[in-house]
Amino acid sequence: MKETFTPSSATPEPELPFGKAQSDSASKADPEVVVIKGPPRPAGYVPPTSSRNQEGPEMNPMNPTALNVKRSVDRQRKEQRAVSSILSGVGLALLLIIGGCAALAGFGGFVLWKQIQRQSVTVDQMEQRINKEIASLQARNAELTSGLESAGAQLAKQLSLLEQAKSQLNRQEKDVDTVRRRLSILEGDSGERRR
Repeated sequence: MKETFTPSSATPEPELPFGKAQSDSASKADPEVVVIKGPPRPAGYVPPTSSRNQEGPEMNPMNPTALNVKRSVDRQRKEQRAVSSILSGVGLALLLIIGGCAALAGFGGFVLWKQIQRQSVTVDQMEQRINKEIASLQARNAELTSGLESAGAQLAKQLSLLEQAKSQLNRQEKDVDTVRRRLSILEGDSGERRR
C-alpha cells in the first residue's frame, strides 16, 4: 500500500472513507492505492516535494514492471503459504501414521505378552501333569518289576521242583530197570529149574 501526501493548508480536508481514492484521477490510475488520512499537519508544514521527484519511474503506479513485481511477490506468498500448508499437512499425516504404528505395536506387544503368560501357565500345568504321569509310571514299573521278580522266584522254585521231580523219576526208572532185571533174572532161574 502506498500513502500519498498532499500539501495541507490551514483548512481541514474532508475525510474520505477507507478504500476510496482522494481524487478521481488517482482512482483511475491505480485502483489498489488506498489513501488513509493521517493526523492533522502542524502549522508551517512543508511537504517534501524533492523526495517525490526523486522517486522516479520505478515507484510510478502506472509502471508495468512494478505491478508485475508486486503480483509476483503476492503470487509467491500465496504459493509459499500453500506449500507450507501442504507440508504441514503431510508432516501431521506422517506423525499420525507413526503414532498409529506405535500404538498398534504397543497393543500387539501387550497381546503377545498376555499370550506368553498364558502359554507359560499351560506349560507349567503340562509339566505338572507329565511329572504326575512319570511318577505313576515309575510306581507301576516298580510294581511290575517286583511282580516279575516274585514270578521269577516262583519260576526258579518250580524249576528246582521240576529238577527234583526229574531226578526222582530217573531214580525210579533206574529202580524199575533193576527190578525188571531182577525179575528177568528170577524168571530165567525159575525156567531153568523147571526144565
